[in-house]
Parts: sequence; C-alpha cells; structure tokens
Amino acid sequence: MPFRLTRELQVFVAEHGSLPFAGLDAADLLAHDAPGPSDGADLARLIALVRRIVEVRAALAAGGPGAELAAVLASLPPLEAFLAFCEQRLGPAGEVLDSASPALAQARAARERHRAAIVEAVEQVRRSHRSALGPFTVRRDRYCVPVPAAERSAIPGLVLDVSSTGATVFLEPFALVERNNALIEATALARAEEERALAETAAAFHRRRDELLGAADALAGLDAGQARVLFGQAAGAALLEPGAGSTIRLVDARHPLLDPALAPLRAQVLGNAGNTRPAVPLELTLPEGTRLVLLSGPNAGGKTVALKTVGLAALMAQAGIPVLAAAGSALPRFSRVWCHLGDEQNLFSDLSTFTGAMRVTAQLLAEADPDTLVLYDELGSGTDPEEGAALAAALLEELAARRCWTVATAHLITVAAHLEEVPGSLNAAMGYDEAGGRPTYRLHLGAPGRSRGLAIAEASGVPGGVLARAREMLSRSFLAIDAYLGALAAAREETVRQRERLREAELAAGRERDEAAAERERLATAHDGVRRRLEEERDALRRRAREQLAAALAELEQARARGEFPGKKRLAGVRRTALAIDAAAEDRAAAPPAALVAGATVRVRGTAATGVVGRVAGERVEVLVRDKRVWVEASACEPAAGPAAGPAGEVEVTAEERPPAELKLIGLTQEEARERLEGFLDHAMLAGTAHVRVVHGHGTGTLRRMVREVLAHHPAVTRFEHPPQYRGGTGVTEAELEAR
Repeated sequence: MPFRLTRELQVFVAEHGSLPFAGLDAADLLAHDAPGPSDGADLARLIALVRRIVEVRAALAAGGPGAELAAVLASLPPLEAFLAFCEQRLGPAGEVLDSASPALAQARAARERHRAAIVEAVEQVRRSHRSALGPFTVRRDRYCVPVPAAERSAIPGLVLDVSSTGATVFLEPFALVERNNALIEATALARAEEERALAETAAAFHRRRDELLGAADALAGLDAGQARVLFGQAAGAALLEPGAGSTIRLVDARHPLLDPALAPLRAQVLGNAGNTRPAVPLELTLPEGTRLVLLSGPNAGGKTVALKTVGLAALMAQAGIPVLAAAGSALPRFSRVWCHLGDEQNLFSDLSTFTGAMRVTAQLLAEADPDTLVLYDELGSGTDPEEGAALAAALLEELAARRCWTVATAHLITVAAHLEEVPGSLNAAMGYDEAGGRPTYRLHLGAPGRSRGLAIAEASGVPGGVLARAREMLSRSFLAIDAYLGALAAAREETVRQRERLREAELAAGRERDEAAAERERLATAHDGVRRRLEEERDALRRRAREQLAAALAELEQARARGEFPGKKRLAGVRRTALAIDAAAEDRAAAPPAALVAGATVRVRGTAATGVVGRVAGERVEVLVRDKRVWVEASACEPAAGPAAGPAGEVEVTAEERPPAELKLIGLTQEEARERLEGFLDHAMLAGTAHVRVVHGHGTGTLRRMVREVLAHHPAVTRFEHPPQYRGGTGVTEAELEAR
C-alpha cells in the first residue's frame, strides 16, 4: 500500500538519510525489445545499476525496515559477487581493466615494451641521420620519421606515406620494421582480450536480465516513495492515511499550484513558478452525518479552487503522497473520485456543453456508491436556469440518498434553498469583503452565498445605466432572498467576531489560570521548604535533648559510682536539666501560644489539676503543681481562670476524668514508646493514680529495658516490678506512684 510504504520511508529517511537512485534508467538496456549493451559505456551504466542495487540493499538491511521495506528488501537479489566480477573487468568509464584477464595484462605489458623499444630506435635513427625532420609519428598504425623527399635515400627504409605537397616522406626505417610488427601483434592480442572481456560481461548481464529488471522495478518503486517523502518535507505536508477519518476534515489545505512555498519547485519542474503571494488555505470540516456540501458565492471567489483542493487531497492521500494540509486533517476511504470540471463541449462529437455534462452525469449515476467522492462544478449551468436548477436539485437529492461524498458548486440560489431540506446536506459560502468589494477566499459552512453578479459587473466597468436597468428587472423574490442572504452573512460575520473575542478571553483566562497554578506551586514549594526547616529544627532539638539526657544520666551514674544516692528531688532536678533547651534553640523553635508563658496558670487536659507554667521548651511545658514539677506537651495545656495551685494544704486537686491506669507500648519504636510513657506517667501523677501498668511485651527486651530506665528516673515512681506470670510476667511492668 503506498501509504504504508511512504510512512516507513519517512522514518527511514529521518533516521538514515535519503537513498541513492541515480542511474536506474540503465535498466532500459536490458529490456526484451532492446538491442542490449553494445560497448563499454553501456556496460558501465549497467554496472552502476548493479552497484545501486547493492547499496540500497545494504542500507535497507542495516536500517531495520518495516513490513513494506522488508518486502522490497526480499525482492532485491544479492549481487555483491556479481558486482565484484564486473568491477574486476571494467572501470567507471567502461574501460577494460588489466585485471580482466592475465592474457590481457601480458599483452598490454608487451605492447608497452615494444612501444618503448620503438621510441628508443627512432631516437637512434634521428641521432645518426641529420636528415630527419622531427620526432616520430604514426602512419598506418606504424611508427615512422618524417624525411625530406630529396633525402629519402639517406635513410634505408619503407615509405609509408607522403605529405600533400610531396615535400615530406614518412619513412619507416628498416630498424623499426620488426619492432612495429611486434607492436601490432601485441596490440591485436590486447584488443582481442578486451573484446573477449566485454563479451563475457555482456553475456553475464544477459543471463541476469530478468533478475536485474525486477530489482530495477523495485528500486523505481522505492524512488517514487522517497520522492513522495522529499516532496512532503519540501512542502511541509502531512501524510494522511486513507480511511482514517470518519468525515472530510482539511485543516489549512493548500492547492499545490497556489502554495507559495512550492514556487521554486514549480519553477524547476514546470518552468513557471506561478503564484508567489500568500494564499488563503482551505478550512473544511463536514459535521458527522453530513456527506454533501454545496458551495455558492461570487464568481472568482475560490469555489472551484476549493473543489479541486479537496479532490487533489483525496487523490494524493490514496497515492501515499503527503497532502498540503496541517496536522489534524483526515479523510474517509474513497473507492473512486468522480470529477466534472470545466467544459464538456466537443465539436468533433457534436456535443454541446450541456449535452456533454448530462452524459457524464448519467455515467456518474450508473457507478456512484457510498464510497465515491463526487466533485461537480457549476451544477445546472448550460441550459435554462429554471430547468437547470430543477436538474441540479434532483441530482443532489439522489447523491445524498446514495450517501455519496459530494462537493459541488452552483450559482442558482433556488438550488441552495432546496438543499436546506435535504438530509445529510449542507450549504457553504465563499466569503466576500463588503468593505473592500472583493472575495476573501474563505469557506463558511451553514449558509449559501450570494453570487454578486451585479457587483462584479460594476467592478468590471459595465455602464451604470445597464446595471440600473438590470436591478429594475430583478424579481422581488430574488431581491428578498438576496437581502436575506446579506443579513445572514452579516450575522455570520458578527458571530465569527464574537467567537474570536471569546477565544481571546479564553486564552487570557488560560494564561491567568496558568499563572495562578504557577503561584500555587511556588507557594507549595515555599510551604514545603518551611515545613522541612521546621522538621530539621525539631530533629535538632530532639537530638540536643537526648544528648542532655545522656549527660544527666552519666552524671547520675558517676554519682552512684562515688557512693552518692540522690533523692527524688535531686532526680527531678536532673530530669529538668535534661529536658532544658538552650536559649538559641528556644528562639529557633516555634513560639508557644501567648498563654503559655512563665507564671501563667494552666490546666492540663484530662485532669482537673491546675498549675503554674515554669518554663516553655519548644513543644514541652514545665508545670508546677503543688510541690511537683511535671513536663507535659504544650498542646495538653489550656489557660485556666483563677489562682494557681498554692502550697500544700491550700488546694485540693481532683480528677474530673481519671486517665487509664494501663499503657500499651507494643508495636512502637523506642523513641515513640519513651515519649508515650513519660506523658502517661505525668498524667497519672497529676490525676493521683497510685498504681499503673505498662505492657511492653517480651520481644528483644529493648522496650522492657527502656521502661525500667524511665521508671527508675521518674520522680513520682516509688517502686516497680514484673507481676506474676498469670498477669503478664516479664511482658508487663507494674509501678507504684507517690501519693499526692
């Protein structure tokens, strides 16, 4: 299929460059009715053809071709050995090479030796006989010396020739006779070997004639396919797959004879560059379900050019030639393209214009089917307007009923009006600039166009009196229809302008939407950066707290090593020191709520306990409840009205809702479990819970050791131990808290 071959060649040329195809015309020498190669020059052309076949075959094999190129590759015979055979015998210009045969090489070497011996002998004769007039020359294929006729007897030899005046004799000295004979024999032998080499090469081509002709045909097909690809590149055309579209859709379609980009190519091929000015492209998209469109409008408005552009696009797509259209174009499948363009008049066949049109119309109706593309120019012309309009309307009805793809042109407004009632049909108009009084060449779907015959006649110089009388003779119905079409055209132009304004507004809104999205992305990025910095600062604070805790624990160990056993207040002081954060860290941490400042009265959520804020360290707050200092999360504190808890005996703390006495740590990391346990103990102490139970499981023992370490250093814990086995054994630790 031409389309698939062109598509594969597009990829191949883009990746590997174009293929060489020069010299394919040499295949004519092998045609069955041709005399065949007659000399070395003809054989050299055939060798160039073989070389081209070998090169293309190698390029296709290396390029990894698709199915179509693979089929071409399979049809090309391997001719590398045959090419080597030919190149061993003939050179690029058809000359027979010394390598053609050992006998030829020997004969040529002997010929050169004899020629050198002759030249040396002639020089000896010239040196010994002053009568020789000049250097040696050749007469009758034999070397000789020119001698004055009067001194012929001075040099013994044979007379080979005499000058036209008789004054000079060309003499072959006897010393050269045998040498000339040997030279002639060697020359004859070399010539015979050359002729034999030429005959062998010609016979080899004759034996491979059919094979080479088939390969040349395959290369000709590739050459045509590559020409289509290169044309598409030069024209900026799009390759359309036949049948890929469900309707006719042409975007920015151009006629090849009007496209200014092809002016250099037209000048090279046709000898005439043609149009070089910018051309208005064709925009045509038939709505789904519509297969027939009637173009109307002013003369010279571009109706016929639009019709021809559609037909050329269909034929080019079918032939695998890139179509002069933009991306997004598509065409349905056509089984045939039927055209009626121009005048069918034929004086030899006694055919009038109208008769010729009706005969081809009859042929159309005998063949047309739903896959036929019908292009009909000037429907209903050439006869009485009323009869022509009736015939045109009936023909359009029939084509619409058959579901033929149809693009037609007409000037009869009654035909356009009738088409409004034909299902699957659509009117279209070629644009006209009212202000400038000239066509715009743009196609508009949905309404018929005005012929504007009087306006064109006026612009062409027809006298005003004739035009005024013509306007008087127009029927009122025609004038009404013309005025209606004028108003319709104005409304359509206004709709187009509004659509353009809406499109501009939509584009502006799109730009603003993009800017807003970019701003949101920028803010999200900034937010992520802030959150990342906060997380880094939080991690730094945690590391510092762990370091201080480790230092405090080390201090306790050293005290125990010295035999010192600090009491609970001392342990609470060490705990406060471990949790303290330096001022710089506090500045970097997030500022606490305004109510959480030193000296503020707060209530700890989950208890009825109130206390005074001692210190704020990041997200943790030290609260003084009676004579105890506890650390709780800042989120667990809320402002409390009234005075804070005073000295012992002045304030009674009662829990509104007693927190649970059991904490499960299974499944948590060591750090998560530590934070959970410390908060649990603080809340239990504030709530007055005397006995707590911590479930940490057996596992590797890491959580158990951490629990024992926290319980051992918490100021409210008086004792802790594992319960009996039936209450959990070593997977649970129970602790007693100091009563308030």
